Amino acid sequence: MNAPRMRNGLVLVLSIAALACAADAAAPKVERTGPLTAAGTSDTLRQAVDDKGYRVTLDDGWTAEFWFAKELKAGKQEVPGALYPELSAGEFVGVVSCPQGMSDYRGQRLAAGLYTLRYQTLPQDGNHMGVAPNPDFLLAVPAANDSRPDESYAYKKLVAMSSKSTTTGHPAVIALESASEPGTVASTEAGTVVFTVAVPSAGGTGEKLGIVLKGTAAQ
Repeated sequence: MNAPRMRNGLVLVLSIAALACAADAAAPKVERTGPLTAAGTSDTLRQAVDDKGYRVTLDDGWTAEFWFAKELKAGKQEVPGALYPELSAGEFVGVVSCPQGMSDYRGQRLAAGLYTLRYQTLPQDGNHMGVAPNPDFLLAVPAANDSRPDESYAYKKLVAMSSKSTTTGHPAVIALESASEPGTVASTEAGTVVFTVAVPSAGGTGEKLGIVLKGTAAQ
């Protein structure tokens, strides 16, 4: 093989290798982390979550860290179409740290910070019909305003608490989707990005949750 062909072949090989590395670097990634240590976090909140968390990095560089409840409550609610009827309305699910902030399912901006996550279903009324394919959501509450993870809050109280996360007067809503393989990030046919995690529950079987990290309601 002559020199020009060798150079062209080498350039091709290096280009393919560079593209492969770029693809690997851009792929969403889930890593395990240590305990919740964010400044200003109450001891009660630290004790309510598992000692190990998750760091999720998406392909655009967005990151967030999650710590989930040591044990979810066992319940049963009759909400048509609910993906997670075993969860109790208003119950504490976990904590998320968003160093870059994030947008919720309504497209509302949440500032960088630490938030608790509590489960809630959409009200079964005309104002919320067709808002989302599933009625299951996590409402984000500034951690400084939610120091009682063992307590479940009624709908109106939780909405008021979560509204402190936004500047719109509406609660910060993070949609839940069908879960897939725990510890993974996947995109649905609709283009939403879902992080799946398995959380222990009082029933002993655990609960797989699919948390929408990117995706907004149809306008």
